[in-house]
Amino acid sequence: MSRPLHPLLPNSEAVRSGDWIFFGGIVAKDGRGNPAFPYDVTAQTAAVVGRLESYLRAAGLSLGHLVRVEVYLPDIRYYDEMNEAYARVMPRPLPPRKVLVSPLTVEGALVEFTAIASRAVPVVLAPPGEPASGTGREDPP
Repeated sequence: MSRPLHPLLPNSEAVRSGDWIFFGGIVAKDGRGNPAFPYDVTAQTAAVVGRLESYLRAAGLSLGHLVRVEVYLPDIRYYDEMNEAYARVMPRPLPPRKVLVSPLTVEGALVEFTAIASRAVPVVLAPPGEPASGTGREDPP
């Protein structure tokens, strides 16, 4: 049986401080706070990105305002499936991202995100002489 998230994770999923929004412990959950799509990496990845997008829209922003994303997986074998789903649902240019393998605290969760967004529109940077790794909002020469 699924356990509700709120008693299990006593934290704020999103906090705004000035021009920054910080996200932590974002997992796929239904409207009652219960895990959604247990043991389905693809659906959970899309649902977590959807939760981030909902928070950002409420602040008048979009996924394009993300400046850093960390994805936590309980096992590296879920990486390819998460990565394919992430690539489908995230707009370009992609924010810097780190993927970590760590036990997750929510039963059935296979994907958890932390992220940072900025009110300023991010610009993709590159070292001198190298192309920017993203597409779109790249730093002019």
